[in-house]
Order: sequence, then C-alpha cells, then structure tokens
Amino acid sequence: MKFFVRFAWLISMLGFLYNLFTTYGNVQQVLLLKFGEIGFALSRAQYFFFFLAFFCVLNILLFILGKMVPGIPNKFLFVPFSSWWTENRESRGMANRILSNWTWAISATANYFMMYWMLVVENDFHFEGGTISSVNWFYKPGYLMLASLLFPWLRFFLRNVDLLAQRERE
Repeated sequence: MKFFVRFAWLISMLGFLYNLFTTYGNVQQVLLLKFGEIGFALSRAQYFFFFLAFFCVLNILLFILGKMVPGIPNKFLFVPFSSWWTENRESRGMANRILSNWTWAISATANYFMMYWMLVVENDFHFEGGTISSVNWFYKPGYLMLASLLFPWLRFFLRNVDLLAQRERE
C-alpha cells in the first residue's frame, strides 16, 4: 500500500507541475476573479506564485505530519478501537503505517483538486477565449479520490492486523 500511495502522490505532483506551467502559459495577463460580491484583480505571475506556494506549503506540512505520526502518544491517538490499536508494538506499528499512508493520500487528493481549480481558472480566463473540454470530466475521478480517504478510517474497525497471516499459520 505504501508504494501505491506514494506513487499516486508522485504522479499528482508531476501532474500539478505540468498543469501549473501549461495554465500559466494559457491564461490572460490579468485575471478578474469574483467570489460572490467581492472581486479582485490578479496578475498571471501572482496566480502562478499563489498556486506554487500553496502547493509547496501544503505538501510540506502533510509530509511533516506523516513523519510525526509515530511520535503521537497513545492517549492522543484518536482512532476507532484505539485501546486495541495501542496495546502492543505490532498493532501500533500498523496504525502508524495506516495514518502515515493516509497523509500521503490526502496530499495526492489535494494536489488533484488544485489541478482542477487551475483548469477552471484557465477555462474562464483563457487568453484566446476558448474552453477546455477536460474540465467537464476532471472532477469525477476527484470524487473517487475523496471517497478513498475514508478507507483508512474504515480499516481501523478491523481489529485483526493481518488476516491472511493468521490463516496461513492455522
């Protein structure tokens, strides 16, 4: 699972960087953004550096959070059946791996939604006034990614750490 989650994160990083540079080249010099009744102008360079900074800060914070998971004291590990997950080193190690992988999955999902947001901005402010056909379908896989963030928490309801290993011993 660790390989799959980190590979998905790497692909999301590469996709984000590709999307960042292509949308930067395709948007107008000045973006007039409106959120409800509030509107403001944003230059193309500010758009680029905003997304780049947000991307870097979010990924670094989630990386640090993933590295801090093993250091969380047992009494602050708020997961279903936490008393079982903290009773010995083996089950605590599995809980640490599940939570660490979960932070990588959150980062990959956040990168994907930032790509979607950039495509929406590019669609609205394309320098030639065209539209992008990929925006219409791009959010649908994001819903699957968002739903997959629930699987680690569902995993905590299974108390047997390794069902397959137990069957092999019998």
